[in-house]
Amino acid sequence: MTDAPFPAHMLAWKASTDVIRMEEIPVGDPSRTVEGFTPDEKFNAPAPKLMFDDPYEDDADHLNKVNKYWKARDKEMMQREARYKGLLDAEVEAAVQKKAREDEAARIKAREEEATREKEKGQELEKEKDTGPVTEKEAGPSGNAKGKAKELPRTPRKVTPKKSQPEVRSESEEDDEDKPQSCIYCVKKKIPCVSQTGKKVCVACGKRKMKCEFFDKTVWAVMDGSKQIADAVRELVGLERRREAGRLEGVWYDHQRFMMEVEQRAATDSAAADAKLLQLLELKSKGVEIPADLEKRIRMERGLVQDTLKEHTDDLTERMDAIQQRTAWTKNGLPKLNQKITPVLLAAAQGTKRKGDNEGNRAEGSKKKKKKKVVETEEESSTMC
Repeated sequence: MTDAPFPAHMLAWKASTDVIRMEEIPVGDPSRTVEGFTPDEKFNAPAPKLMFDDPYEDDADHLNKVNKYWKARDKEMMQREARYKGLLDAEVEAAVQKKAREDEAARIKAREEEATREKEKGQELEKEKDTGPVTEKEAGPSGNAKGKAKELPRTPRKVTPKKSQPEVRSESEEDDEDKPQSCIYCVKKKIPCVSQTGKKVCVACGKRKMKCEFFDKTVWAVMDGSKQIADAVRELVGLERRREAGRLEGVWYDHQRFMMEVEQRAATDSAAADAKLLQLLELKSKGVEIPADLEKRIRMERGLVQDTLKEHTDDLTERMDAIQQRTAWTKNGLPKLNQKITPVLLAAAQGTKRKGDNEGNRAEGSKKKKKKKVVETEEESSTMC
């Protein structure tokens, strides 16, 4: 029932927080009866007017009005829950995608900053290697320095790199570096990249007579990150599906309990109607005059109880079968209540019937032939005599 298109006022809700959710009222609640009828404030449909003083309305009319109101209200509640779930799923998916994009942007920014720092360190080391010319004045006999300076050869300055902490590399990183990388062609075709001894190309590229092309480290990092994000999203989707399946299974058992309550109440009402009918027949047998409208009302009461039971049962059965179909992948063992005959079984039955008809026709034909032969034999014997 929730697969029907949503009304205009539900389509106007663009976020899950905008949805006005309704509480589920059990079947045995007094507000669902004619005597204690109380309309739901969150349901915008007009409440039925029960005219107890109107001679043209009886209890059956009042009950019919109340049942129609609560049926429309339950349908409205199911549609609102479906709309709320759809908006909530869309918001969760959008949040997951946004988080994945932010993580990817943060990784790319960190790699760019690391590359910039490495470049600046290299430039500083090159500047330290370059030293200016060193001049020394020549001393004369009087000890005074001459005006001409002698240029000494430039000696390179020994650069001592700063001590850095030794990097502790995990075994998985060492295994990844020792493992030969796959070429672009093998990655696209999803085949193992087998290198050849003494050659610079793999087996697949050697057959194509092409050179092997490899991704750089940035591309591999992006591919690995994308794969991890996709796995995380799949896991979240699977968890959400299982959570929703568990919730629907609980709703299925609630509907089953409601159906049992409806059947129990219908059995009680039917027994009361039967008792009234038996009492009516007993009074009529004793010669008591019964008004026609009272007799008609008592006879219609049982039919009304059965019709109401069938209506509620069909509604609950349809909902339970829809839930069973949506949660069948979990193999939770929920039974299907409406067992319909498939066209394949109908065709098989028709084929069996047609085969039986053909065999019957052949049997009748063989009987006619035997009878004809017996008649001919009798005629020949009479002729010979």
